[in-house]
This record gives sequence, C-alpha cells and structure tokens, in this order.
Amino acid sequence: MISFLNSGILFLTSAIVIPVLIYLFARKRPKKIIFSSIKFIKESQQQQKKRINIKNLLLLLIRILIILSVILAISRPALRLSFLEKGDLHPKTAVAIIIDNSYSMNYLVDTQTELEKAKTIALQINAMLSDDDEVILLTLDNDWNKINSNIRFGKIVPDLIANIGITAKRHPLKEILEDAEQLLKDTHLPNREIIVISDLQETELPAKITIPTYFVATSDISDRYNISVQNSVVYNDIVQKGKATKLSFELINHSNTEQQDIIYRLFLDGNTISEKAADLQAGQQKSASFEVNVQTSGWHSGFVEVKNERQTFDNRNYFSFYYNPEPEVAFISDKAEIPIVLSSLLEIYVGKSENISFIDDSQLSVEKLDEFDNIIIYNKSYSAKTSFILENIDSYLLITDKNLSQDWQEYLGREFQLSFTGFQHSTSPVLLNYYNKYHPITRHMKNISDVEINDYWAIGANSSAILKAESNAIALEKDKKCVWLFDVNSLQNPFLLDAAFPVFAYNTLVYLADTDVLPDLKIGDKIKADRITLPDGQTIQISNSRHFASKAGIYETPDRKIAVNLDYSESSYNKMNDPKMKNVTFINSEWQQQILHSRYGFELWKYLLVFALILFALEIYIVKREENK
Repeated sequence: MISFLNSGILFLTSAIVIPVLIYLFARKRPKKIIFSSIKFIKESQQQQKKRINIKNLLLLLIRILIILSVILAISRPALRLSFLEKGDLHPKTAVAIIIDNSYSMNYLVDTQTELEKAKTIALQINAMLSDDDEVILLTLDNDWNKINSNIRFGKIVPDLIANIGITAKRHPLKEILEDAEQLLKDTHLPNREIIVISDLQETELPAKITIPTYFVATSDISDRYNISVQNSVVYNDIVQKGKATKLSFELINHSNTEQQDIIYRLFLDGNTISEKAADLQAGQQKSASFEVNVQTSGWHSGFVEVKNERQTFDNRNYFSFYYNPEPEVAFISDKAEIPIVLSSLLEIYVGKSENISFIDDSQLSVEKLDEFDNIIIYNKSYSAKTSFILENIDSYLLITDKNLSQDWQEYLGREFQLSFTGFQHSTSPVLLNYYNKYHPITRHMKNISDVEINDYWAIGANSSAILKAESNAIALEKDKKCVWLFDVNSLQNPFLLDAAFPVFAYNTLVYLADTDVLPDLKIGDKIKADRITLPDGQTIQISNSRHFASKAGIYETPDRKIAVNLDYSESSYNKMNDPKMKNVTFINSEWQQQILHSRYGFELWKYLLVFALILFALEIYIVKREENK
C-alpha cells in the first residue's frame, strides 16, 4: 500500500504532457534535394527515419519518466509493508516518550511505585529503538524538559530515564502533548509516534491530536488507599481570660475504604511535639487540631504529618506563623476609656495592661505610631491631621460608633468606596449571613447562621466586606486597614455577647499586627525576596527579587518564614476514560505489539531521485552517441 505525504504536489504530474507536445510540434522535416536518381537515397532515408523515430520515442519516454520521478519524489510516497508489523523491524520513526512523573505516580503498587514501573516500561521501549530512529524524552516537569527534551538519534542513555524523579510542580499533560507534536514535526520523518506512560490520572487532553498517540498504563489499580493532611492554620483560641495558640488541619481519606488507627504527628521548629490517632470513614474529611506551645517571640514553622505508606508525597502540610506574646497597642480616642467588651479582649491580647497606650492629639504622629503593633481608632473627632496620619501608616483598626460624624463618613467613603445610608438601631436584630471563609480574620468563624447583630451602620454591599448581615457589610478589610461598622459600646448588640465575636476581634488584631502576611502559598506561586533559603537548606541570591516555589516546605527570607504546600489535585485518584479520539489509543499489557510499527511505511523519494538521475544520464548518453554518428 502506497501513501503520499505531500499529496498536494501530485497535480504537477500533468507536466508530462510537455515533452509530448514538444515531440509532436517540434519534429524536424528533411530538406528536399533534387537528384537525378533517388532510388537508393529514398531507401536510406526510410531506414534512417525509422531509427530516428525509435530514438525520439525512447528519449520522450525517458523525459516523461524523469519528470514523473522528480514530482513523485517531491510528493514523498511511502510504501507500507504489512510483514513489518509482525516482526521486530520497523521503519525509521520519530518517537516522543512522555513519562508521567506527577506525584500521583508516587503511589506504591506491590513493591514498586507507579513511577518505577513507568521507568521500566520506558527502558523496554528504549531497547526496541534502532540507531535510525529519532527520539524525544519528556516528563510533566517543564523545567526538566527545558534541559533534556532535545532530539536524540538512536537510543536514550538509560541513566537519563533512571534519574527521573517525582515533581511537585506538574505541567499540564495537554501542553506537554502539544510540545511533543511540534518537536516531532521538526524531525521531518513521516513515521511519528507519541507514547505516554502514566497511571492514567484524569487530566485534560488537547482538542485535536494529529500524531498517533498511545497511552500505556503502569498498572490497572483504580481504587487507591491514600490519606492526606491539608489546610493547616495556626490561630489563637480565647480560653476564659487567657489565650491558647492552636493548629487546625484536615485529615482526608481519599479511598473508598475505611481507614483505622491513622497516626498523625505535629512537628514544630524541628521537634516532634505531639502524636495522635484517628479513624476515617471512606471519603471522610475530618477536622483535627493540636495545641501549639511556643515561648519565644518571632517566626515559627513546622508541619503536620500523617502516616500513609502507599502514597507518601502528600503526607505533610506545612505552616508558619509569627508569635508575639506581648504586642503593643495604641488606642486613639477623645475619651480615655476603652469599651468594656473591647477592654477585656485587649487584656488577653497584649498580656499585660501596660502594653496599651492612649494616644492624644499631642502625641499623634506617624513616627510615634510606628512603635506599635496595633493601632485602634474609636470615638475620635475627625481632623486633617488624623486623616493624614491614617493615610501614611501601614495598618489600623477603625471602629465606628453611632455618632460617626459626616467627615468620617466621607473619609471612609473615599477610602473604602462605600456610602452610609443610616445607623441601624433596632430591638429586632438581624442574622449574620456571610463571612469570608478564606480571609485570615474570618476563616475560623464557624456556625454563625444563628448569630444576630444590631446597632450597625448600613452601607449595602461592598467588595471589601469580610462579614455581612443580610447583604449589608458589617466589617471591611482593604490593604491591611480594617473597619468595624458596628458600635462596640452597645449594650444591646447580641453579636458582642456571642462566642464568635472574641474570635473575630482577636484574629483582626493578629492579622493587622503582622505587616507582611502572605496568603497560603502553593507550589508555583511567587515569593518576593532578594535572598531566600530553600526547604533543602540551600541559600540563593535572586537578581530579580522573584522566586517561584517548586517544592513543598518552609522557605526563609531575611524577615520571615513562608510555608508552601501542594495543590493536592492528585491526592484523589480518578482514572481517565478512553476519550475515543482519533489518533489516541489506550493499550494494555501487550503494548509491545502495538507501538513502533509503520504508519506510513518506507519512503521512496530517495530511490525515485536516483532513478531520475540514472535516466538523465541515459538521455545524455543517447544524445551524445547520436551526435558522434
């Protein structure tokens, strides 16, 4: 069976009529010469004419074959030979081998991980390659690919395959497949194949794949026993008239089977602090916590670890936090008195009353306020000086009261893009119906559906809202500046008496005290620093002050510790279904019988060009020989 790789060129075969037309319209006619006796001349002329006609027809055929051979060579015909599919031989082929090294491939099957099985299969494919093949090795680690994805002639060095490791920074398979297609096209070989060796974790594929692509499964296991620990957060719990630092996190059973006596541990600042055990139902996501006892101020870090030997890559979840046992608080007010509900909370927060300072107009300056961890403004008359200072400090908590002046309303309207519509004082409180589950201030507020509030300013919806009551913003946070729109001096506000309020208030102060709080970082996120210490202890200088985290762990900059975790997208295993796409084939354990077989066959263009050259030489020989005669 013959196929043409450049079939669009075949229309040029019509050019073979050119030598035919030349032959028909450019034949030489002999001149007429009158002789007295032409009998012998006519006989000689007939013999010569017969010989010339044979020669011309032969030259015409040669020229037609030359044109036809050159055009067919350009169209790149390939001969597919069925007997090759039954043997070990295969035509010259460009092969892209993609090894899935995402962290789901770390799953242990029997005595080998999925990645170890994938590398074994890759080495078997490598042994099937010939010296005439061109091969490209790719993984789902794009940084690795940038260094190692060059086109190789013949077999791959086995050590290159053996040294591939699990990557936490998985690049989408869709994009790797697109890269593989482009690299294979650059080889200019007609026979091209892509072989993906994977556990077939569900993922997105390109909308169209033009090169034959084979998915080889490393195992047939679909139900996996995996447990991960996620979402660890350090927070302060108000306990009677004291505070306790706690770490909350989630244990998740990703399998369809109950898991019993799961051991999980807390590591803090390099030491094992505590260990517990728990049972997890199939698919259960269970909240758990440890109490964190720290004595020294400054940055602390650690991780929670769950014991799960089948899949170890997602067994840890890292955290970092800043601990300040005695923060300094500046209280700016026209009255030298703190509302009772706020006073008791501040005593717990600062540890000792001497850490709370009343700031009057004579002390009010940016330089003075820089000495404090927290700045609280309540029941303070508005002035240009106050406005200037608030615009030039990094963070503050402004608490409104029922007598908030028009000047303050206009200032807050400018700063937070809001509009006051009136103070809501009612004997019928409304329910809190929204809190931002992801904001550090409000993410620990749970079960607020029955919490009521009154004595607050109505402003309607606002993009900076972190707490709402019936769609009306109750608390706002923007650029480390927070506003409470309820009066903390109200004796009829049920929110102030609920257990949710001290958690909310305490976390507000903790959040505002840290001037460089980062959101939870995932692998691939950017860390801004000129110098950074990586989780493995290596310290590097960064020229552009940007480092993209590639591993889970604790990163240290000169002024803080930063926890970076996985995105956990592969912790739950969902097997990919055969997409039934053209050029995509899912193959079983007999994959050796289906790969590296001719798709287009042996190309004939080289032989056709050689044939054309032979014919051209033959034409020159015939013409020169005739001239010599």
